[in-house]
Amino acid sequence: MTLASCPVCGGTDTEEVFTLRAVPVVLNQLWPDAAAARDAPVGDVELVMCAGCALIWNRAFDPGRMVYAPGYENALHFSPRFQAFAEELAAGLVARNGLEGRHVVEIGCGDGYMLDLMVKHGAATATGFDPSMDGRETSYTAREGVRIVPEYFSADQLGRPLDFIMCRHTLEHLDAPARLLGDIRRAIGGREVPVYFEVPNAGWMLEAVSMWDVIYEHVTYWTAPSLAALFRRTGFSPDVREGYGSQFLMVEARPGPVEPGQRPADADMVGAAARAFAGAAKAELSRWSDRLSSLDGRAVIWGAGSKGIGFANALGPTGKALAALVDLNPRKHGLSAPGVALPVVAPDELRAIRPDLVLISNALYAEEIIAEVRRMGLEPRFDSIAREA
Repeated sequence: MTLASCPVCGGTDTEEVFTLRAVPVVLNQLWPDAAAARDAPVGDVELVMCAGCALIWNRAFDPGRMVYAPGYENALHFSPRFQAFAEELAAGLVARNGLEGRHVVEIGCGDGYMLDLMVKHGAATATGFDPSMDGRETSYTAREGVRIVPEYFSADQLGRPLDFIMCRHTLEHLDAPARLLGDIRRAIGGREVPVYFEVPNAGWMLEAVSMWDVIYEHVTYWTAPSLAALFRRTGFSPDVREGYGSQFLMVEARPGPVEPGQRPADADMVGAAARAFAGAAKAELSRWSDRLSSLDGRAVIWGAGSKGIGFANALGPTGKALAALVDLNPRKHGLSAPGVALPVVAPDELRAIRPDLVLISNALYAEEIIAEVRRMGLEPRFDSIAREA
């Protein structure tokens, strides 16, 4: 199965953007041992852009291959920088939307970290939906009023009370995003229910040439114009802004009229950036391959998320100097990354590895990572895989 037509507007007038072959289907699904990691399912990524609404998506995506099972792990909140961002976000959402004493619903809630923060900052109750939490323990439901339903979300689960809907880093995983937004809009009806969505910023990805953010589990790649078009087409009035070092797009929206058909004003700019990305990405991969294949010593990648694992897989045999992936998240320790089968280790294990080079998967975390490594008495070289745009 392929997605030949645009998941937002249904258009079939497309332009090819970028292709990757045989990448792990679920980068954030870690494996118990190296053999299982090497045998992880793979698929192709064929990014195309819609001429009508400027959406970029993976034409080769097969939704039947995606299984978000227990063991899927993409939490970011073990980083102090992300914790500060999330605290400020939750407090702001509660204050701006008058959610004190109200009920919050989160679609794709993960371990409930944001649900807990929303109640901490004043919401009365918060319910999340996420199938990857089936059979998993989490400390974030210990707060009174926080509940996780370990199931896929459907709009018929939206009842009363319904005061606020949020969905963070889930929309890009869906092959029918317009259907989800349309279902939510119909469930809201005439009520004045605000919504908040957050997705990776494909505009940043294109400008920063972060090809490591091109992963199979992301069906859609949202720029500000295409995201605004989605919300207007499905009956919302959106306010789209960038956040978290421009790596996220953040949408606060309220019910509004359905506005089908118009082409985003900045569609041509998106097209130009997408065309430049393909050539620049090939050059970036060649630069890293040359550097790692000639490295005299050992390297590690700090960050066992999609950027770090995607980078290691893209390098292939030229990444033979890579010894491990390092991560603060204890739920990842002792597991192996899909495809390359690199072990994921705790920061303390760097003392034994003694790397000559630490590759930081996201420059946003460089300051805290460098400080932590130097506290161990190590003095490797540092570089960032994903730089500032």
